[in-house]
Formats: sequence, C-alpha cells, structure tokens
Amino acid sequence: MRTLGPGSLASLLKILLDIAIVVMWGVLGLTSLIMVLAMVAGLFRLTGLGPELPEPILQFLQLDLAVALPMAMAAFVAVTFIVDRLRRIMATLIAGDPFVPQNAGHLRAIAIAIIVYQVIRYGVNGVVALIFTVFGRPVETGVSIQPEFALNVGAWIAVLALFVLSEVFREGARLRDEQKLTI
Repeated sequence: MRTLGPGSLASLLKILLDIAIVVMWGVLGLTSLIMVLAMVAGLFRLTGLGPELPEPILQFLQLDLAVALPMAMAAFVAVTFIVDRLRRIMATLIAGDPFVPQNAGHLRAIAIAIIVYQVIRYGVNGVVALIFTVFGRPVETGVSIQPEFALNVGAWIAVLALFVLSEVFREGARLRDEQKLTI
C-alpha cells in the first residue's frame, strides 16, 4: 500500500482523523452542556432562587465533577486542536505535496499545544490537591491525596521532536520552492 497520494495510507488515516474530530466535537458539546448545568445548579443552590433540583442530579453534579470536568475539557480541547492540525497535514500528504510551508506551522502548533496542555496539567494537579485540602474531602480506602509533580518525559521528547520536524519541513519547503525557480 502506498503511503502518499489518493487511496493511500495517509488517506485512510485522514478518514480516521475526520471521524475522530466529529466525535470529539460531540464530546466537547456534551461536556460543555454538563458544565453549564453544573454552574446553574450551583447558582440555584447558593442563591436559593429557581427550582430545587432532584437529588440524583445534585449527586451527579457534586464536587468530583466540578473538579474533573474542566480538566477533561482542557484535555479534549488540546487533543481536538492536535487532531485538526494532523488532518490538515494529512490533506497535503494525500495531495502528494508534504513539503508545504503550512506543515511546518502545523507541527509547531502541535508542539505548542502539547506544551500548553502539560503546563495546564501541572497547574490543575496542584489546584485539585488544594481543593481537596481546603474542603477537607475525606480520603476513601486509605488513598492519600498529595500534590505530586510527575514529569511526562515522553510528552517533552515529543515536543522537541516536533520542533525539529517542523524545521525539517520548513527547510524542505524552502528547498522545493528554490528548486522550482531553477531552470
């Protein structure tokens, strides 16, 4: 099987990425709706205005969801952004022209998205530990909740590799453009 061009491995991967991005937008829409419901339920509960929500809904919209959902949404936004950029790169591979200047920008944007996500993840881990400490959340089954700093070495190596690859694509695009100008 060919790797570039129509009917290639790249086109199969693009189809999978197209399906993934539709599913991801659906998940983002659903989690956004749940976040809005959680905020409205919290406002109703704090102010005493509006109808009292049924107990099963209140249990669903408790502290665990309020802490976990924004982190999950940040992860989904980052992954959706990365999948979109990969789809754009696959489109150039299907066209048979991978060395376009846009691909260097796409790879650089993916690297920056991974950096932003990692920094947000470190911050959220600290905030979650702080929230559990401040609100005195009981620890169940003897598990302790402590702020930990776990460096994801694989993600940081991927960031470095993506920056190098973006420069390779930028240079390849420059050489291709230069070659077009030669007679």
